[in-house]
Amino acid sequence: MLTNKNILIGITGGIAAYKICNLIRLYKKAGANVRVVLTPNALNFVTKLTLQTLSGNEVYVDNFEIDEYKPEHIALTESDIFVIAPASANTIGKIANGICDNLLLSTACAFSKPILIAPAMNENMWKNPFVQENLNKLKNNGCQIIEPETGFLACGTNGIGRMKEPEEIFEKTVEILSEKQILKGKKFLITAGGTREKIDPVRYITNSSSGKMGLALADCAFKMGAEVTLVSTFKAEKPYKNIITPTALEMERAVKENLEGQDCVIMAAAVSDYRVENISEQKIKKQGGEMTLKLVENPDILQEICKNKLPQPLIIGFCAESENLIENAKSKIQKKGCDYLIANDISRKDIGFNTDENEVYIIDKNLNINHIEKDTKLNIAKRILEEIFE
Repeated sequence: MLTNKNILIGITGGIAAYKICNLIRLYKKAGANVRVVLTPNALNFVTKLTLQTLSGNEVYVDNFEIDEYKPEHIALTESDIFVIAPASANTIGKIANGICDNLLLSTACAFSKPILIAPAMNENMWKNPFVQENLNKLKNNGCQIIEPETGFLACGTNGIGRMKEPEEIFEKTVEILSEKQILKGKKFLITAGGTREKIDPVRYITNSSSGKMGLALADCAFKMGAEVTLVSTFKAEKPYKNIITPTALEMERAVKENLEGQDCVIMAAAVSDYRVENISEQKIKKQGGEMTLKLVENPDILQEICKNKLPQPLIIGFCAESENLIENAKSKIQKKGCDYLIANDISRKDIGFNTDENEVYIIDKNLNINHIEKDTKLNIAKRILEEIFE
């Protein structure tokens, strides 16, 4: 399964370090070449000689050990994946904040390929908000976390914090290295979120879109090898470009300015149909009685880019319907002129806006329909990209 794959394992100071011996054997049995880098404290739990014997390679601890005149933290980054297990709270915090005071941390800072982190620590440490904040920073920047499980801990208590077993880390490694790079070399422009149209400095008109579906598509496209530009109504701490556009007019401008050279545009944002004609520069005071707002129509960004597009890019639109989903979606794709339309039912409470799951229909310009059943938005995003681009 892992023939000719180069796997770098990082071991930090924790009792679960002894389990990594079994993980190395699993990788080697699957055909991988394994190298190991340790923090100095990890040597309190496992020896270099044991790891060298199991991996068949030199084991690294100190900075500036020289191999073919290359600084080791750079030479080690030539691996296909960096698996850090067990990962202590200390190491997680340092990686998340760019600290490089040992060889493992310097390597993680320079590593540009997938990083898989398997934390192991006391339950209270795991639940510490600063630790969780650091984990979220790592997730948002492309690291994959295989979260610990509940069980008997080294401190003598039962709780969450025990590192996942080597077999599960192995399976996750295989999954990551098997990820299809079907979008490698492609450029994607993806919109996400519900636009906010100002009334005055403190009030605005918006909709219920969370932006989760667009964000999931951007994440999946990036993992599949695409160069991604996300145009969103919110800030996304991601390893790809993010342009923040709160209003429909700002989003229209950003999309048009970044359209050239794109291979695919996915309009997943919920763009407000109307905006206030005259935005008050001062907060509107409550005076009793009714307040009248005059609304004007916003540009239809999807329809505009479809009307003016060259042979490229491929354009994928989204439609959210509360009734007659398929009929309205078919009518909309013919009106808009996009290549594909992703239709989802927002009348259901278990999918769509502000949920982590969705169920969609992919409709092409010839009105062929492909149904993707209910799943997480991340899995739905992956299926959409696979169905269209494979």
